[in-house]
Amino acid sequence: MIRALTLAAASLVLAAASFVVAAPASAATCMVRVPESLSSSSERARPMVPGPCKPGQGTKRVAKPVDPLKQIRNRMVSGKDVSYKDMQTLADSGDDLAQLHLAKRIEAENDPATLDAAARYYRRAAENGRTSAVRPLIRLLNADVFLDQPKNLASSQELLEKLAADGDAAARDGLIAMYRAGKPFGLDPARADELLVASAKGGDAKAALDLAFALLSGTPDAARIEEAKGYLKVAAASDTLNIRTMAENLLRTLEPQLTASTETSQ
Repeated sequence: MIRALTLAAASLVLAAASFVVAAPASAATCMVRVPESLSSSSERARPMVPGPCKPGQGTKRVAKPVDPLKQIRNRMVSGKDVSYKDMQTLADSGDDLAQLHLAKRIEAENDPATLDAAARYYRRAAENGRTSAVRPLIRLLNADVFLDQPKNLASSQELLEKLAADGDAAARDGLIAMYRAGKPFGLDPARADELLVASAKGGDAKAALDLAFALLSGTPDAARIEEAKGYLKVAAASDTLNIRTMAENLLRTLEPQLTASTETSQ
């Protein structure tokens, strides 16, 4: 009986071989299972024999092309050394983090001839949403790095105005200070006041406190004092302890009757 089964299996393999030979000579060869029609019902699993490949089978996998910019960014993010050229290539491709890092690298060289390049990369990083680039950009603007570059100066002013309108406190405070100082965009105290009032009315606690101080400077009349009180109440609701404390102290000075009620509520 065993011999009969062995002979039957051998016959199946020979039949499968003849089945494979019938395949086109140009077809790729893979290991395939013997068709069920040629398989014995007594076999637990059909044997594997050479045969024509299925679509996609037997083809070599082609490695995906590696993005060189991605490799540079991965090295940068992981803290590995990145050459100046590679960093510049990545920054010029529009990567905001590379723009910020390159600006820092250029500024660290402290070469007056290249500080304007650092400011340009800071500006590009800020344009691309990297808010941490705003303060160093303002610092370089105050250093007059674009003194003889009106286009870069105008672009920087336009960016800071846009960021201030979007609620960026660093851009707003920088503009207010520069407009009051008269450089690098020229003297414009009226615009500085507009920015401060808009931010304070929008609920910005620091702007409200700054505006209250401005209204109380000198010898304010009763109307200015009342207006300052309104802004101080906005600042007194701040989550920032020092802003809230200063506002509350000023309010107590202006409205002594608030002291008792405030202390009682605490």
